[in-house]
Amino acid sequence: MRTLMFILLAVVSTAVSAEVYRWVDETGQIHYSDRPHEGAETVTLPHAQTFPAPRAPQRRIVPPTDAAPAAPGNQPRATGYRAVDIVSPKNQEVLWNTGGIVRVAVATEPSLRSGHVLVIYLDDEVVARLTGNERKTELTQVYRGEHSLQAEVRDSGGAIVAGGVPVTFMVQQTSIQNPNNPNAPPAPGT
Repeated sequence: MRTLMFILLAVVSTAVSAEVYRWVDETGQIHYSDRPHEGAETVTLPHAQTFPAPRAPQRRIVPPTDAAPAAPGNQPRATGYRAVDIVSPKNQEVLWNTGGIVRVAVATEPSLRSGHVLVIYLDDEVVARLTGNERKTELTQVYRGEHSLQAEVRDSGGAIVAGGVPVTFMVQQTSIQNPNNPNAPPAPGT
């Protein structure tokens, strides 16, 4: 077992510290290889440059439960809302050829209470405020690319009382310069 482990470590360390050789042939062409060549010089390569992935901006998600602590100001409070969900568009849905218009539908459980407002965010910007029995709205100027939607309920004083999980969707537009794109959706009626 120890012998096997030693061999494995030797192979891994050899692969990690592999040498690179550089030489110029008779026509002046530069060559690189991991195998020695007559007249080649050993090249020391710097470590690969890496970058951490940027953190995606995220809105605070308010737990839609009665267990949320009461707090003054603009903090979540116990409300009795069990759900505040974007039901359309669906998470990870691809919308084709919308002309910049996206229809949004939200469901709350229970229904929106008197004096409460349903606030809808598109890419972290407020785009709609719904009251009463309103649960649908139409957003304009939503163009190609990836977008996020989130909804929250606010009371008459503007304090957040419940919120939902963000939904991500993509808007695609068929190119007029490449109408025969195999990735484009089929035309209606075909």
